[in-house]
Amino acid sequence: MNKSKTVLVIHHDPERYFETLYTKFPELHFHRARNDAEVAAQMAKLRPQILLSFRCDPVSTRTQTMAARESCVQWVQVAGAGYDHVGDLDRIACPVTTCAGVLSRFHAETVIGAMINLNFGFFRYRQQQQQKLYRKLPWRSLEGQKLLLLGLGHIGRDVAKNAKHFGMHVTAVRSRLQNSPESDVVCTPADLPRLLPEADFVSLHLPYSQATHHFFDAEMLNAMKESAYLINTARGNCVDEDALVAALKEKKIRGAYLDVFAQEPLPESSQLWELENVLLSPHYCDAVVDWQERFADFLPKICSGGWPERLCAT
Repeated sequence: MNKSKTVLVIHHDPERYFETLYTKFPELHFHRARNDAEVAAQMAKLRPQILLSFRCDPVSTRTQTMAARESCVQWVQVAGAGYDHVGDLDRIACPVTTCAGVLSRFHAETVIGAMINLNFGFFRYRQQQQQKLYRKLPWRSLEGQKLLLLGLGHIGRDVAKNAKHFGMHVTAVRSRLQNSPESDVVCTPADLPRLLPEADFVSLHLPYSQATHHFFDAEMLNAMKESAYLINTARGNCVDEDALVAALKEKKIRGAYLDVFAQEPLPESSQLWELENVLLSPHYCDAVVDWQERFADFLPKICSGGWPERLCAT
C-alpha cells in the first residue's frame, strides 16, 4: 500500500476501528468524519486520497456519493459487501473495492438462526411465556423443506451450505445460469412464478440498485404459499415494504425475518413493530464483535498486488 496517503474514515463511531487501522497501517494518515457536516468539512480540508466508506445512518447517501466522486480520491474501500450508499459506480472515476465475503458466514449464521426460530416457533413460545400459557405447538424439521435463494454471492452461497447441513433442498436464482455445488438447482428470475409457490423459505441476497428496487413486490408475495416465510437481510428497498406489511397482516404468508428496511432506523410509526409474525433486527445481522479487526485484516489482502487499478465491487 502506498505510503503517506491521507485516509478519511466515514463512520458514525470509528474509535475502535481507528485503533486497529493505526496499528496495521502506521504509514497512513487517518482522519474521521461521523456525519454529513464532518464529511463535507474534512473533504474540503484534507483532500484525502482514500475513503473508507461505511454505510451508517448519520451520513446520507448524497454525502457519501459526493465524497466518492471528488477528484482527489484515488480509491474507495467500502467497509461491507453492499456499495449502494456510494451511488452509481459508473460515475466514480477511481477504483472501488468492497469487503464482500469477510462477514458472509456470520451473516449466513444469522439467516439460518432466524429460519430455525421461525420454523420451530421460538418467538411464538416467547409470546406464550409472557402470557404464562403452557401450550405445545406442532412443528416439522427443516429437513426436506425447500429454500429459495434470490442471489448467490458470498452470502447466498454460505446460506446454501448451512441449509444443506440441515437437509434442506436449495434452489438458487441468479441472473445467469451457472453450476453451484452449494445448491441443488440454479434457475433464473424467469423461473420465479414456478418456484415461489413451492418454497417454504424465500431468502433475499440481492445487491440494491435501480433494477432491484421493489424487486420483491406484491405479485411475488401473492405467489408464495401461506405457510412460507420471507427473509430479507439484503437491502430494505429490494422489497415493497407496504406490500409485505399487507401480506403479513392478511396472513398471506406465515411470517418474516427482516434485518433491513426501507427507512433506517425503522420509524416508530412502522406497522412492522406491531406484527406478531415478524422478527426484526436493526441491520446488524453480520456485525460480530470483532468485525472491525476482520475488515482491517482484509485491507492488506486486497492490496497485496499493489494499488487497486480497476473498478471492482467484489
